[in-house]
Amino acid sequence: GEDPHVWLEGIEEEKCLDWVRAKNAASLGKFGDPKESATYNRILEVLESKDKIASVSKINEHCYNFWTDADHVRGIWRRCSLEEYRKPPAEVNWELVLDIDALGKEEGESWVWHGKTLLDEGPEKRKVRCLIQLSPGGSDAVALREFDLDTKSFVPDAEGCFRVGACKSDASYKSRDVLLIGTDTGKEGDMTDSGYPRRIREWHRGTPLKDAEVVFECESTDIAAGSSRYYDRGVWHDDRNRAITFYTTEYHFVFEGAWRKLDVPEDIKVSTFKDSFMFELRSDWTVGGQVYNQGSLLAIPCDKFFAGDMAAAVVLFSPSSCQSLEDKTGTLSFLVLSVLEDVKTKLMFWEYKEGTWQSLGSFSGLGMESVSLQAVDSDANDELWVTIQGYTRPTSLYLSSAPELLRGNVAGSAPLKSLPSFFKADDLEVQQFFAESSDGTKVPYFQISKKGLSLDGSNVTLLYGYGGVEISF
Repeated sequence: GEDPHVWLEGIEEEKCLDWVRAKNAASLGKFGDPKESATYNRILEVLESKDKIASVSKINEHCYNFWTDADHVRGIWRRCSLEEYRKPPAEVNWELVLDIDALGKEEGESWVWHGKTLLDEGPEKRKVRCLIQLSPGGSDAVALREFDLDTKSFVPDAEGCFRVGACKSDASYKSRDVLLIGTDTGKEGDMTDSGYPRRIREWHRGTPLKDAEVVFECESTDIAAGSSRYYDRGVWHDDRNRAITFYTTEYHFVFEGAWRKLDVPEDIKVSTFKDSFMFELRSDWTVGGQVYNQGSLLAIPCDKFFAGDMAAAVVLFSPSSCQSLEDKTGTLSFLVLSVLEDVKTKLMFWEYKEGTWQSLGSFSGLGMESVSLQAVDSDANDELWVTIQGYTRPTSLYLSSAPELLRGNVAGSAPLKSLPSFFKADDLEVQQFFAESSDGTKVPYFQISKKGLSLDGSNVTLLYGYGGVEISF
């Protein structure tokens, strides 16, 4: 039947806000204001601590970081050299790039940082321009404004800057003077029924957005249309896609000068590594007389794929009853797979050399700690930002490389950055056990407790679990 609460979709309407206020008042009346509890204030103190690790991304010669704390509620975008970043946190001399709190105050807007999209013209040119996404009040809508990294300022209107008001837009650079953009120009049919871009336009600098040519569009019943041009380890790729549903997408790529639709199941996730496609399977796929299992990761050269030669596909990962692919990270020559084996992290390494994939083995020496990886510059080197954390170990950041990580020369070395211990962990231990379900499936779980705890059934226990939208904890 009809949803009686559909009227709550108007999240900014006064009647909806009144409903929220009434529900909040009822909860506060029954349970009290959490702000008055010592636990709440201790957690807030930790969350607002300036001892956080300032995670960075490398652009040109600088390490960029977006930082928030009690003094910078909406945040500041800042940068420093790698040499400077290596110093103890209190000694790092950060250079301010953009202050979101100050910008909002100056313009009378409640701006919230939603990220940036860089202009990438290949390895021969420095990355100087970007599109900054600012959301009014933190909504899904974003305003797009072109920014210059060298001058640390927005590009002036006099220079024909790219600028779009708040809308559910999606944009990226095709070249320095051309944007691929999906947004609402006021014309009927610009947006899908879901409220996201339906049409992709090529917008040339200095021309009216409303006159930009429509180069691709999806169905109104789709979620959104998208398009991009990007550089990947020496190869330029042009792609267009229809996000049909949350889990299904139709992909198009340029091959030999013409747009070609990828003949793959719509629930496959597609990416590239240099001159190869990478396919992550959400369901079994039978093709070329071969059955590839749900959860597998395949790689195939783009030219072989479009020639229909699926025999050239390489299975980089195939799941088992106790293994699943959690993530993948590519450097210039290596692909590192983050695999969950009985919910413990295992890293698998592949090297792509002269058009051939070679398995280099795996590393699982992190025990019950987890690791997340980020390439420093996948078009230039094999370096990695490595973040390791555990239930009783403060999060630590390392600057390493794929070969060093394979050799296990990370966790035992001195971290580049590390959080302080916010609680005493000396008398705590982490153990893994398996619960057997009624059908015989063994479900792994972790237990964090005092050392030597008597397992007699009398201990108060907090249970936590989550699994949804392809995210597992």
